[in-house]
Amino acid sequence: MQFDRLTEYLDHLPREGVPGCEMLVWIDHQPVYRHLAGEAREGMTYWLYSATKVLTMTVILRLIEQGALRLDSRVSDYLPEYAHLTVREGDILRPARTEMTLEHLMAMQGGLDYEPAPAVQRLLDATANQADTVQIARRFALKPLHFDPGQGFRYSLCHDVAAAVAQAATGKPLSVLARELVLDPLGIRDLTFHPDASRLARLAPQYTVDAAGQTVPAPNIRGGLSELPNYESGGGGLMGDADSYILLADALANGGVGKNGARILKKETIDDMRRNRQEGPSMEDFKRVKHKRGYGYGLGVRTLLEPDTSRSPVGEFGWDGAAGAWVMMDPDHRIAAFYAQHVLNMNRAYYEFHPAIRDLLYEAL
Repeated sequence: MQFDRLTEYLDHLPREGVPGCEMLVWIDHQPVYRHLAGEAREGMTYWLYSATKVLTMTVILRLIEQGALRLDSRVSDYLPEYAHLTVREGDILRPARTEMTLEHLMAMQGGLDYEPAPAVQRLLDATANQADTVQIARRFALKPLHFDPGQGFRYSLCHDVAAAVAQAATGKPLSVLARELVLDPLGIRDLTFHPDASRLARLAPQYTVDAAGQTVPAPNIRGGLSELPNYESGGGGLMGDADSYILLADALANGGVGKNGARILKKETIDDMRRNRQEGPSMEDFKRVKHKRGYGYGLGVRTLLEPDTSRSPVGEFGWDGAAGAWVMMDPDHRIAAFYAQHVLNMNRAYYEFHPAIRDLLYEAL
């Protein structure tokens, strides 16, 4: 294995507006590569934003394996407001023609968006910002959908609602479920929805790209609903460090078994997780919105479909986050990779940096 070109690429990213970055690669439970560039320091924590989704989906798939939920579970069985969904078509508002299911949420086919209903703010005002995940997610249903559930792809609050379904079904919030079902079994300490002072003290400085295209300091918070004390965003509320996240990725790359031998999912479940769910209009939506050349989208993860677009194999899967975190799992070769940076609004990360890092990784291997 020769990682020189990957290292050179990571070292040049600070000149491209990434003040610091970190990357880990494991194969078959063993670390084979680690590099830090620029401001990055070992042990730094990051707001993981949408890289949270991989953990949330893993938790829910665990619940499905245990029989607590099903992919075809109706959301309205747990959040009653979802029995009366509406869809906006131009100036027309009509009842939704299909029931929203847990699978729709996991595959981003629920028709939601990322703009909470006005009813959410009224709830927050009435509860002095103390409303919890289930209470808030129930209010999302009061806003019209963009399409009937299952009839399109739209990146949205779907995974936050899925987390609320899991909480309603079990009586336990996502943070507790994650700890009991995934994090503790794998020996993961530093992935959390509620960071304490010691984790915050290790938080990497956060930046954003401004209107002039320059990288400038940004408030070091998650922002939005994730700042509420009792709201646990299944789509973006996680903080963690690279050494913790790679343990999750390693388990998913090795048939659901972690480095310590603990099993968190069956291999067949992971295969279903990475199976593309997007067809027809949904696939066109995904291609237009997410700019992930050669990929489809399964249950919360991109999944490679077109072998000519990547050096990685068909079925390689993972996701990323709003500040540029990126995770990849390759079950065929038992490869797990995690890359972290902390720059918001840097679109180059998704269509340029991440694909380059992926291909240089496979070139090295």
